[in-house]
Amino acid sequence: MAYSSSKGFVIWYSAKIAAEFGAKGARVLSVSPGSFDTDMGQLEEDHGFGKMVEYAALKRFGTPDEIAAVLAFAVGRDAGHLTGTDILVDGANKAGLGVKVMIDMARSQ
Repeated sequence: MAYSSSKGFVIWYSAKIAAEFGAKGARVLSVSPGSFDTDMGQLEEDHGFGKMVEYAALKRFGTPDEIAAVLAFAVGRDAGHLTGTDILVDGANKAGLGVKVMIDMARSQ
C-alpha cells in the first residue's frame, strides 16, 4: 500500500510541476518500471511477486537494457515534447491486473 501511495504521489506531482518547470525550459517525467531481471527483481521473484508477470502481456521480466533504452529516449532530444506524464514500462503487467485477478491472487496466498 505504501508503494502505491508514494508512486501515485510522484505521478501526480510530476504532472503538477510540469508547467512551472516547462516555463524554465525543463521537462518533468516519472517512470514506473515493472519487474526487471536484476538482483532486486530476483528478490521479487523469490517472494512470490513474480507471479504477477504471468498476467502481463509479455509474460516475462524486462531486461536492464530495455529500461535503459526507455530512459535514454526520455532524456533525449527526440522526446523533447514529452513532459508532465508517467512512463509505464511493465510489459503490460498493470493492464492485465484487473480487480478480479488481484482478488484471485490475494485469495491464493
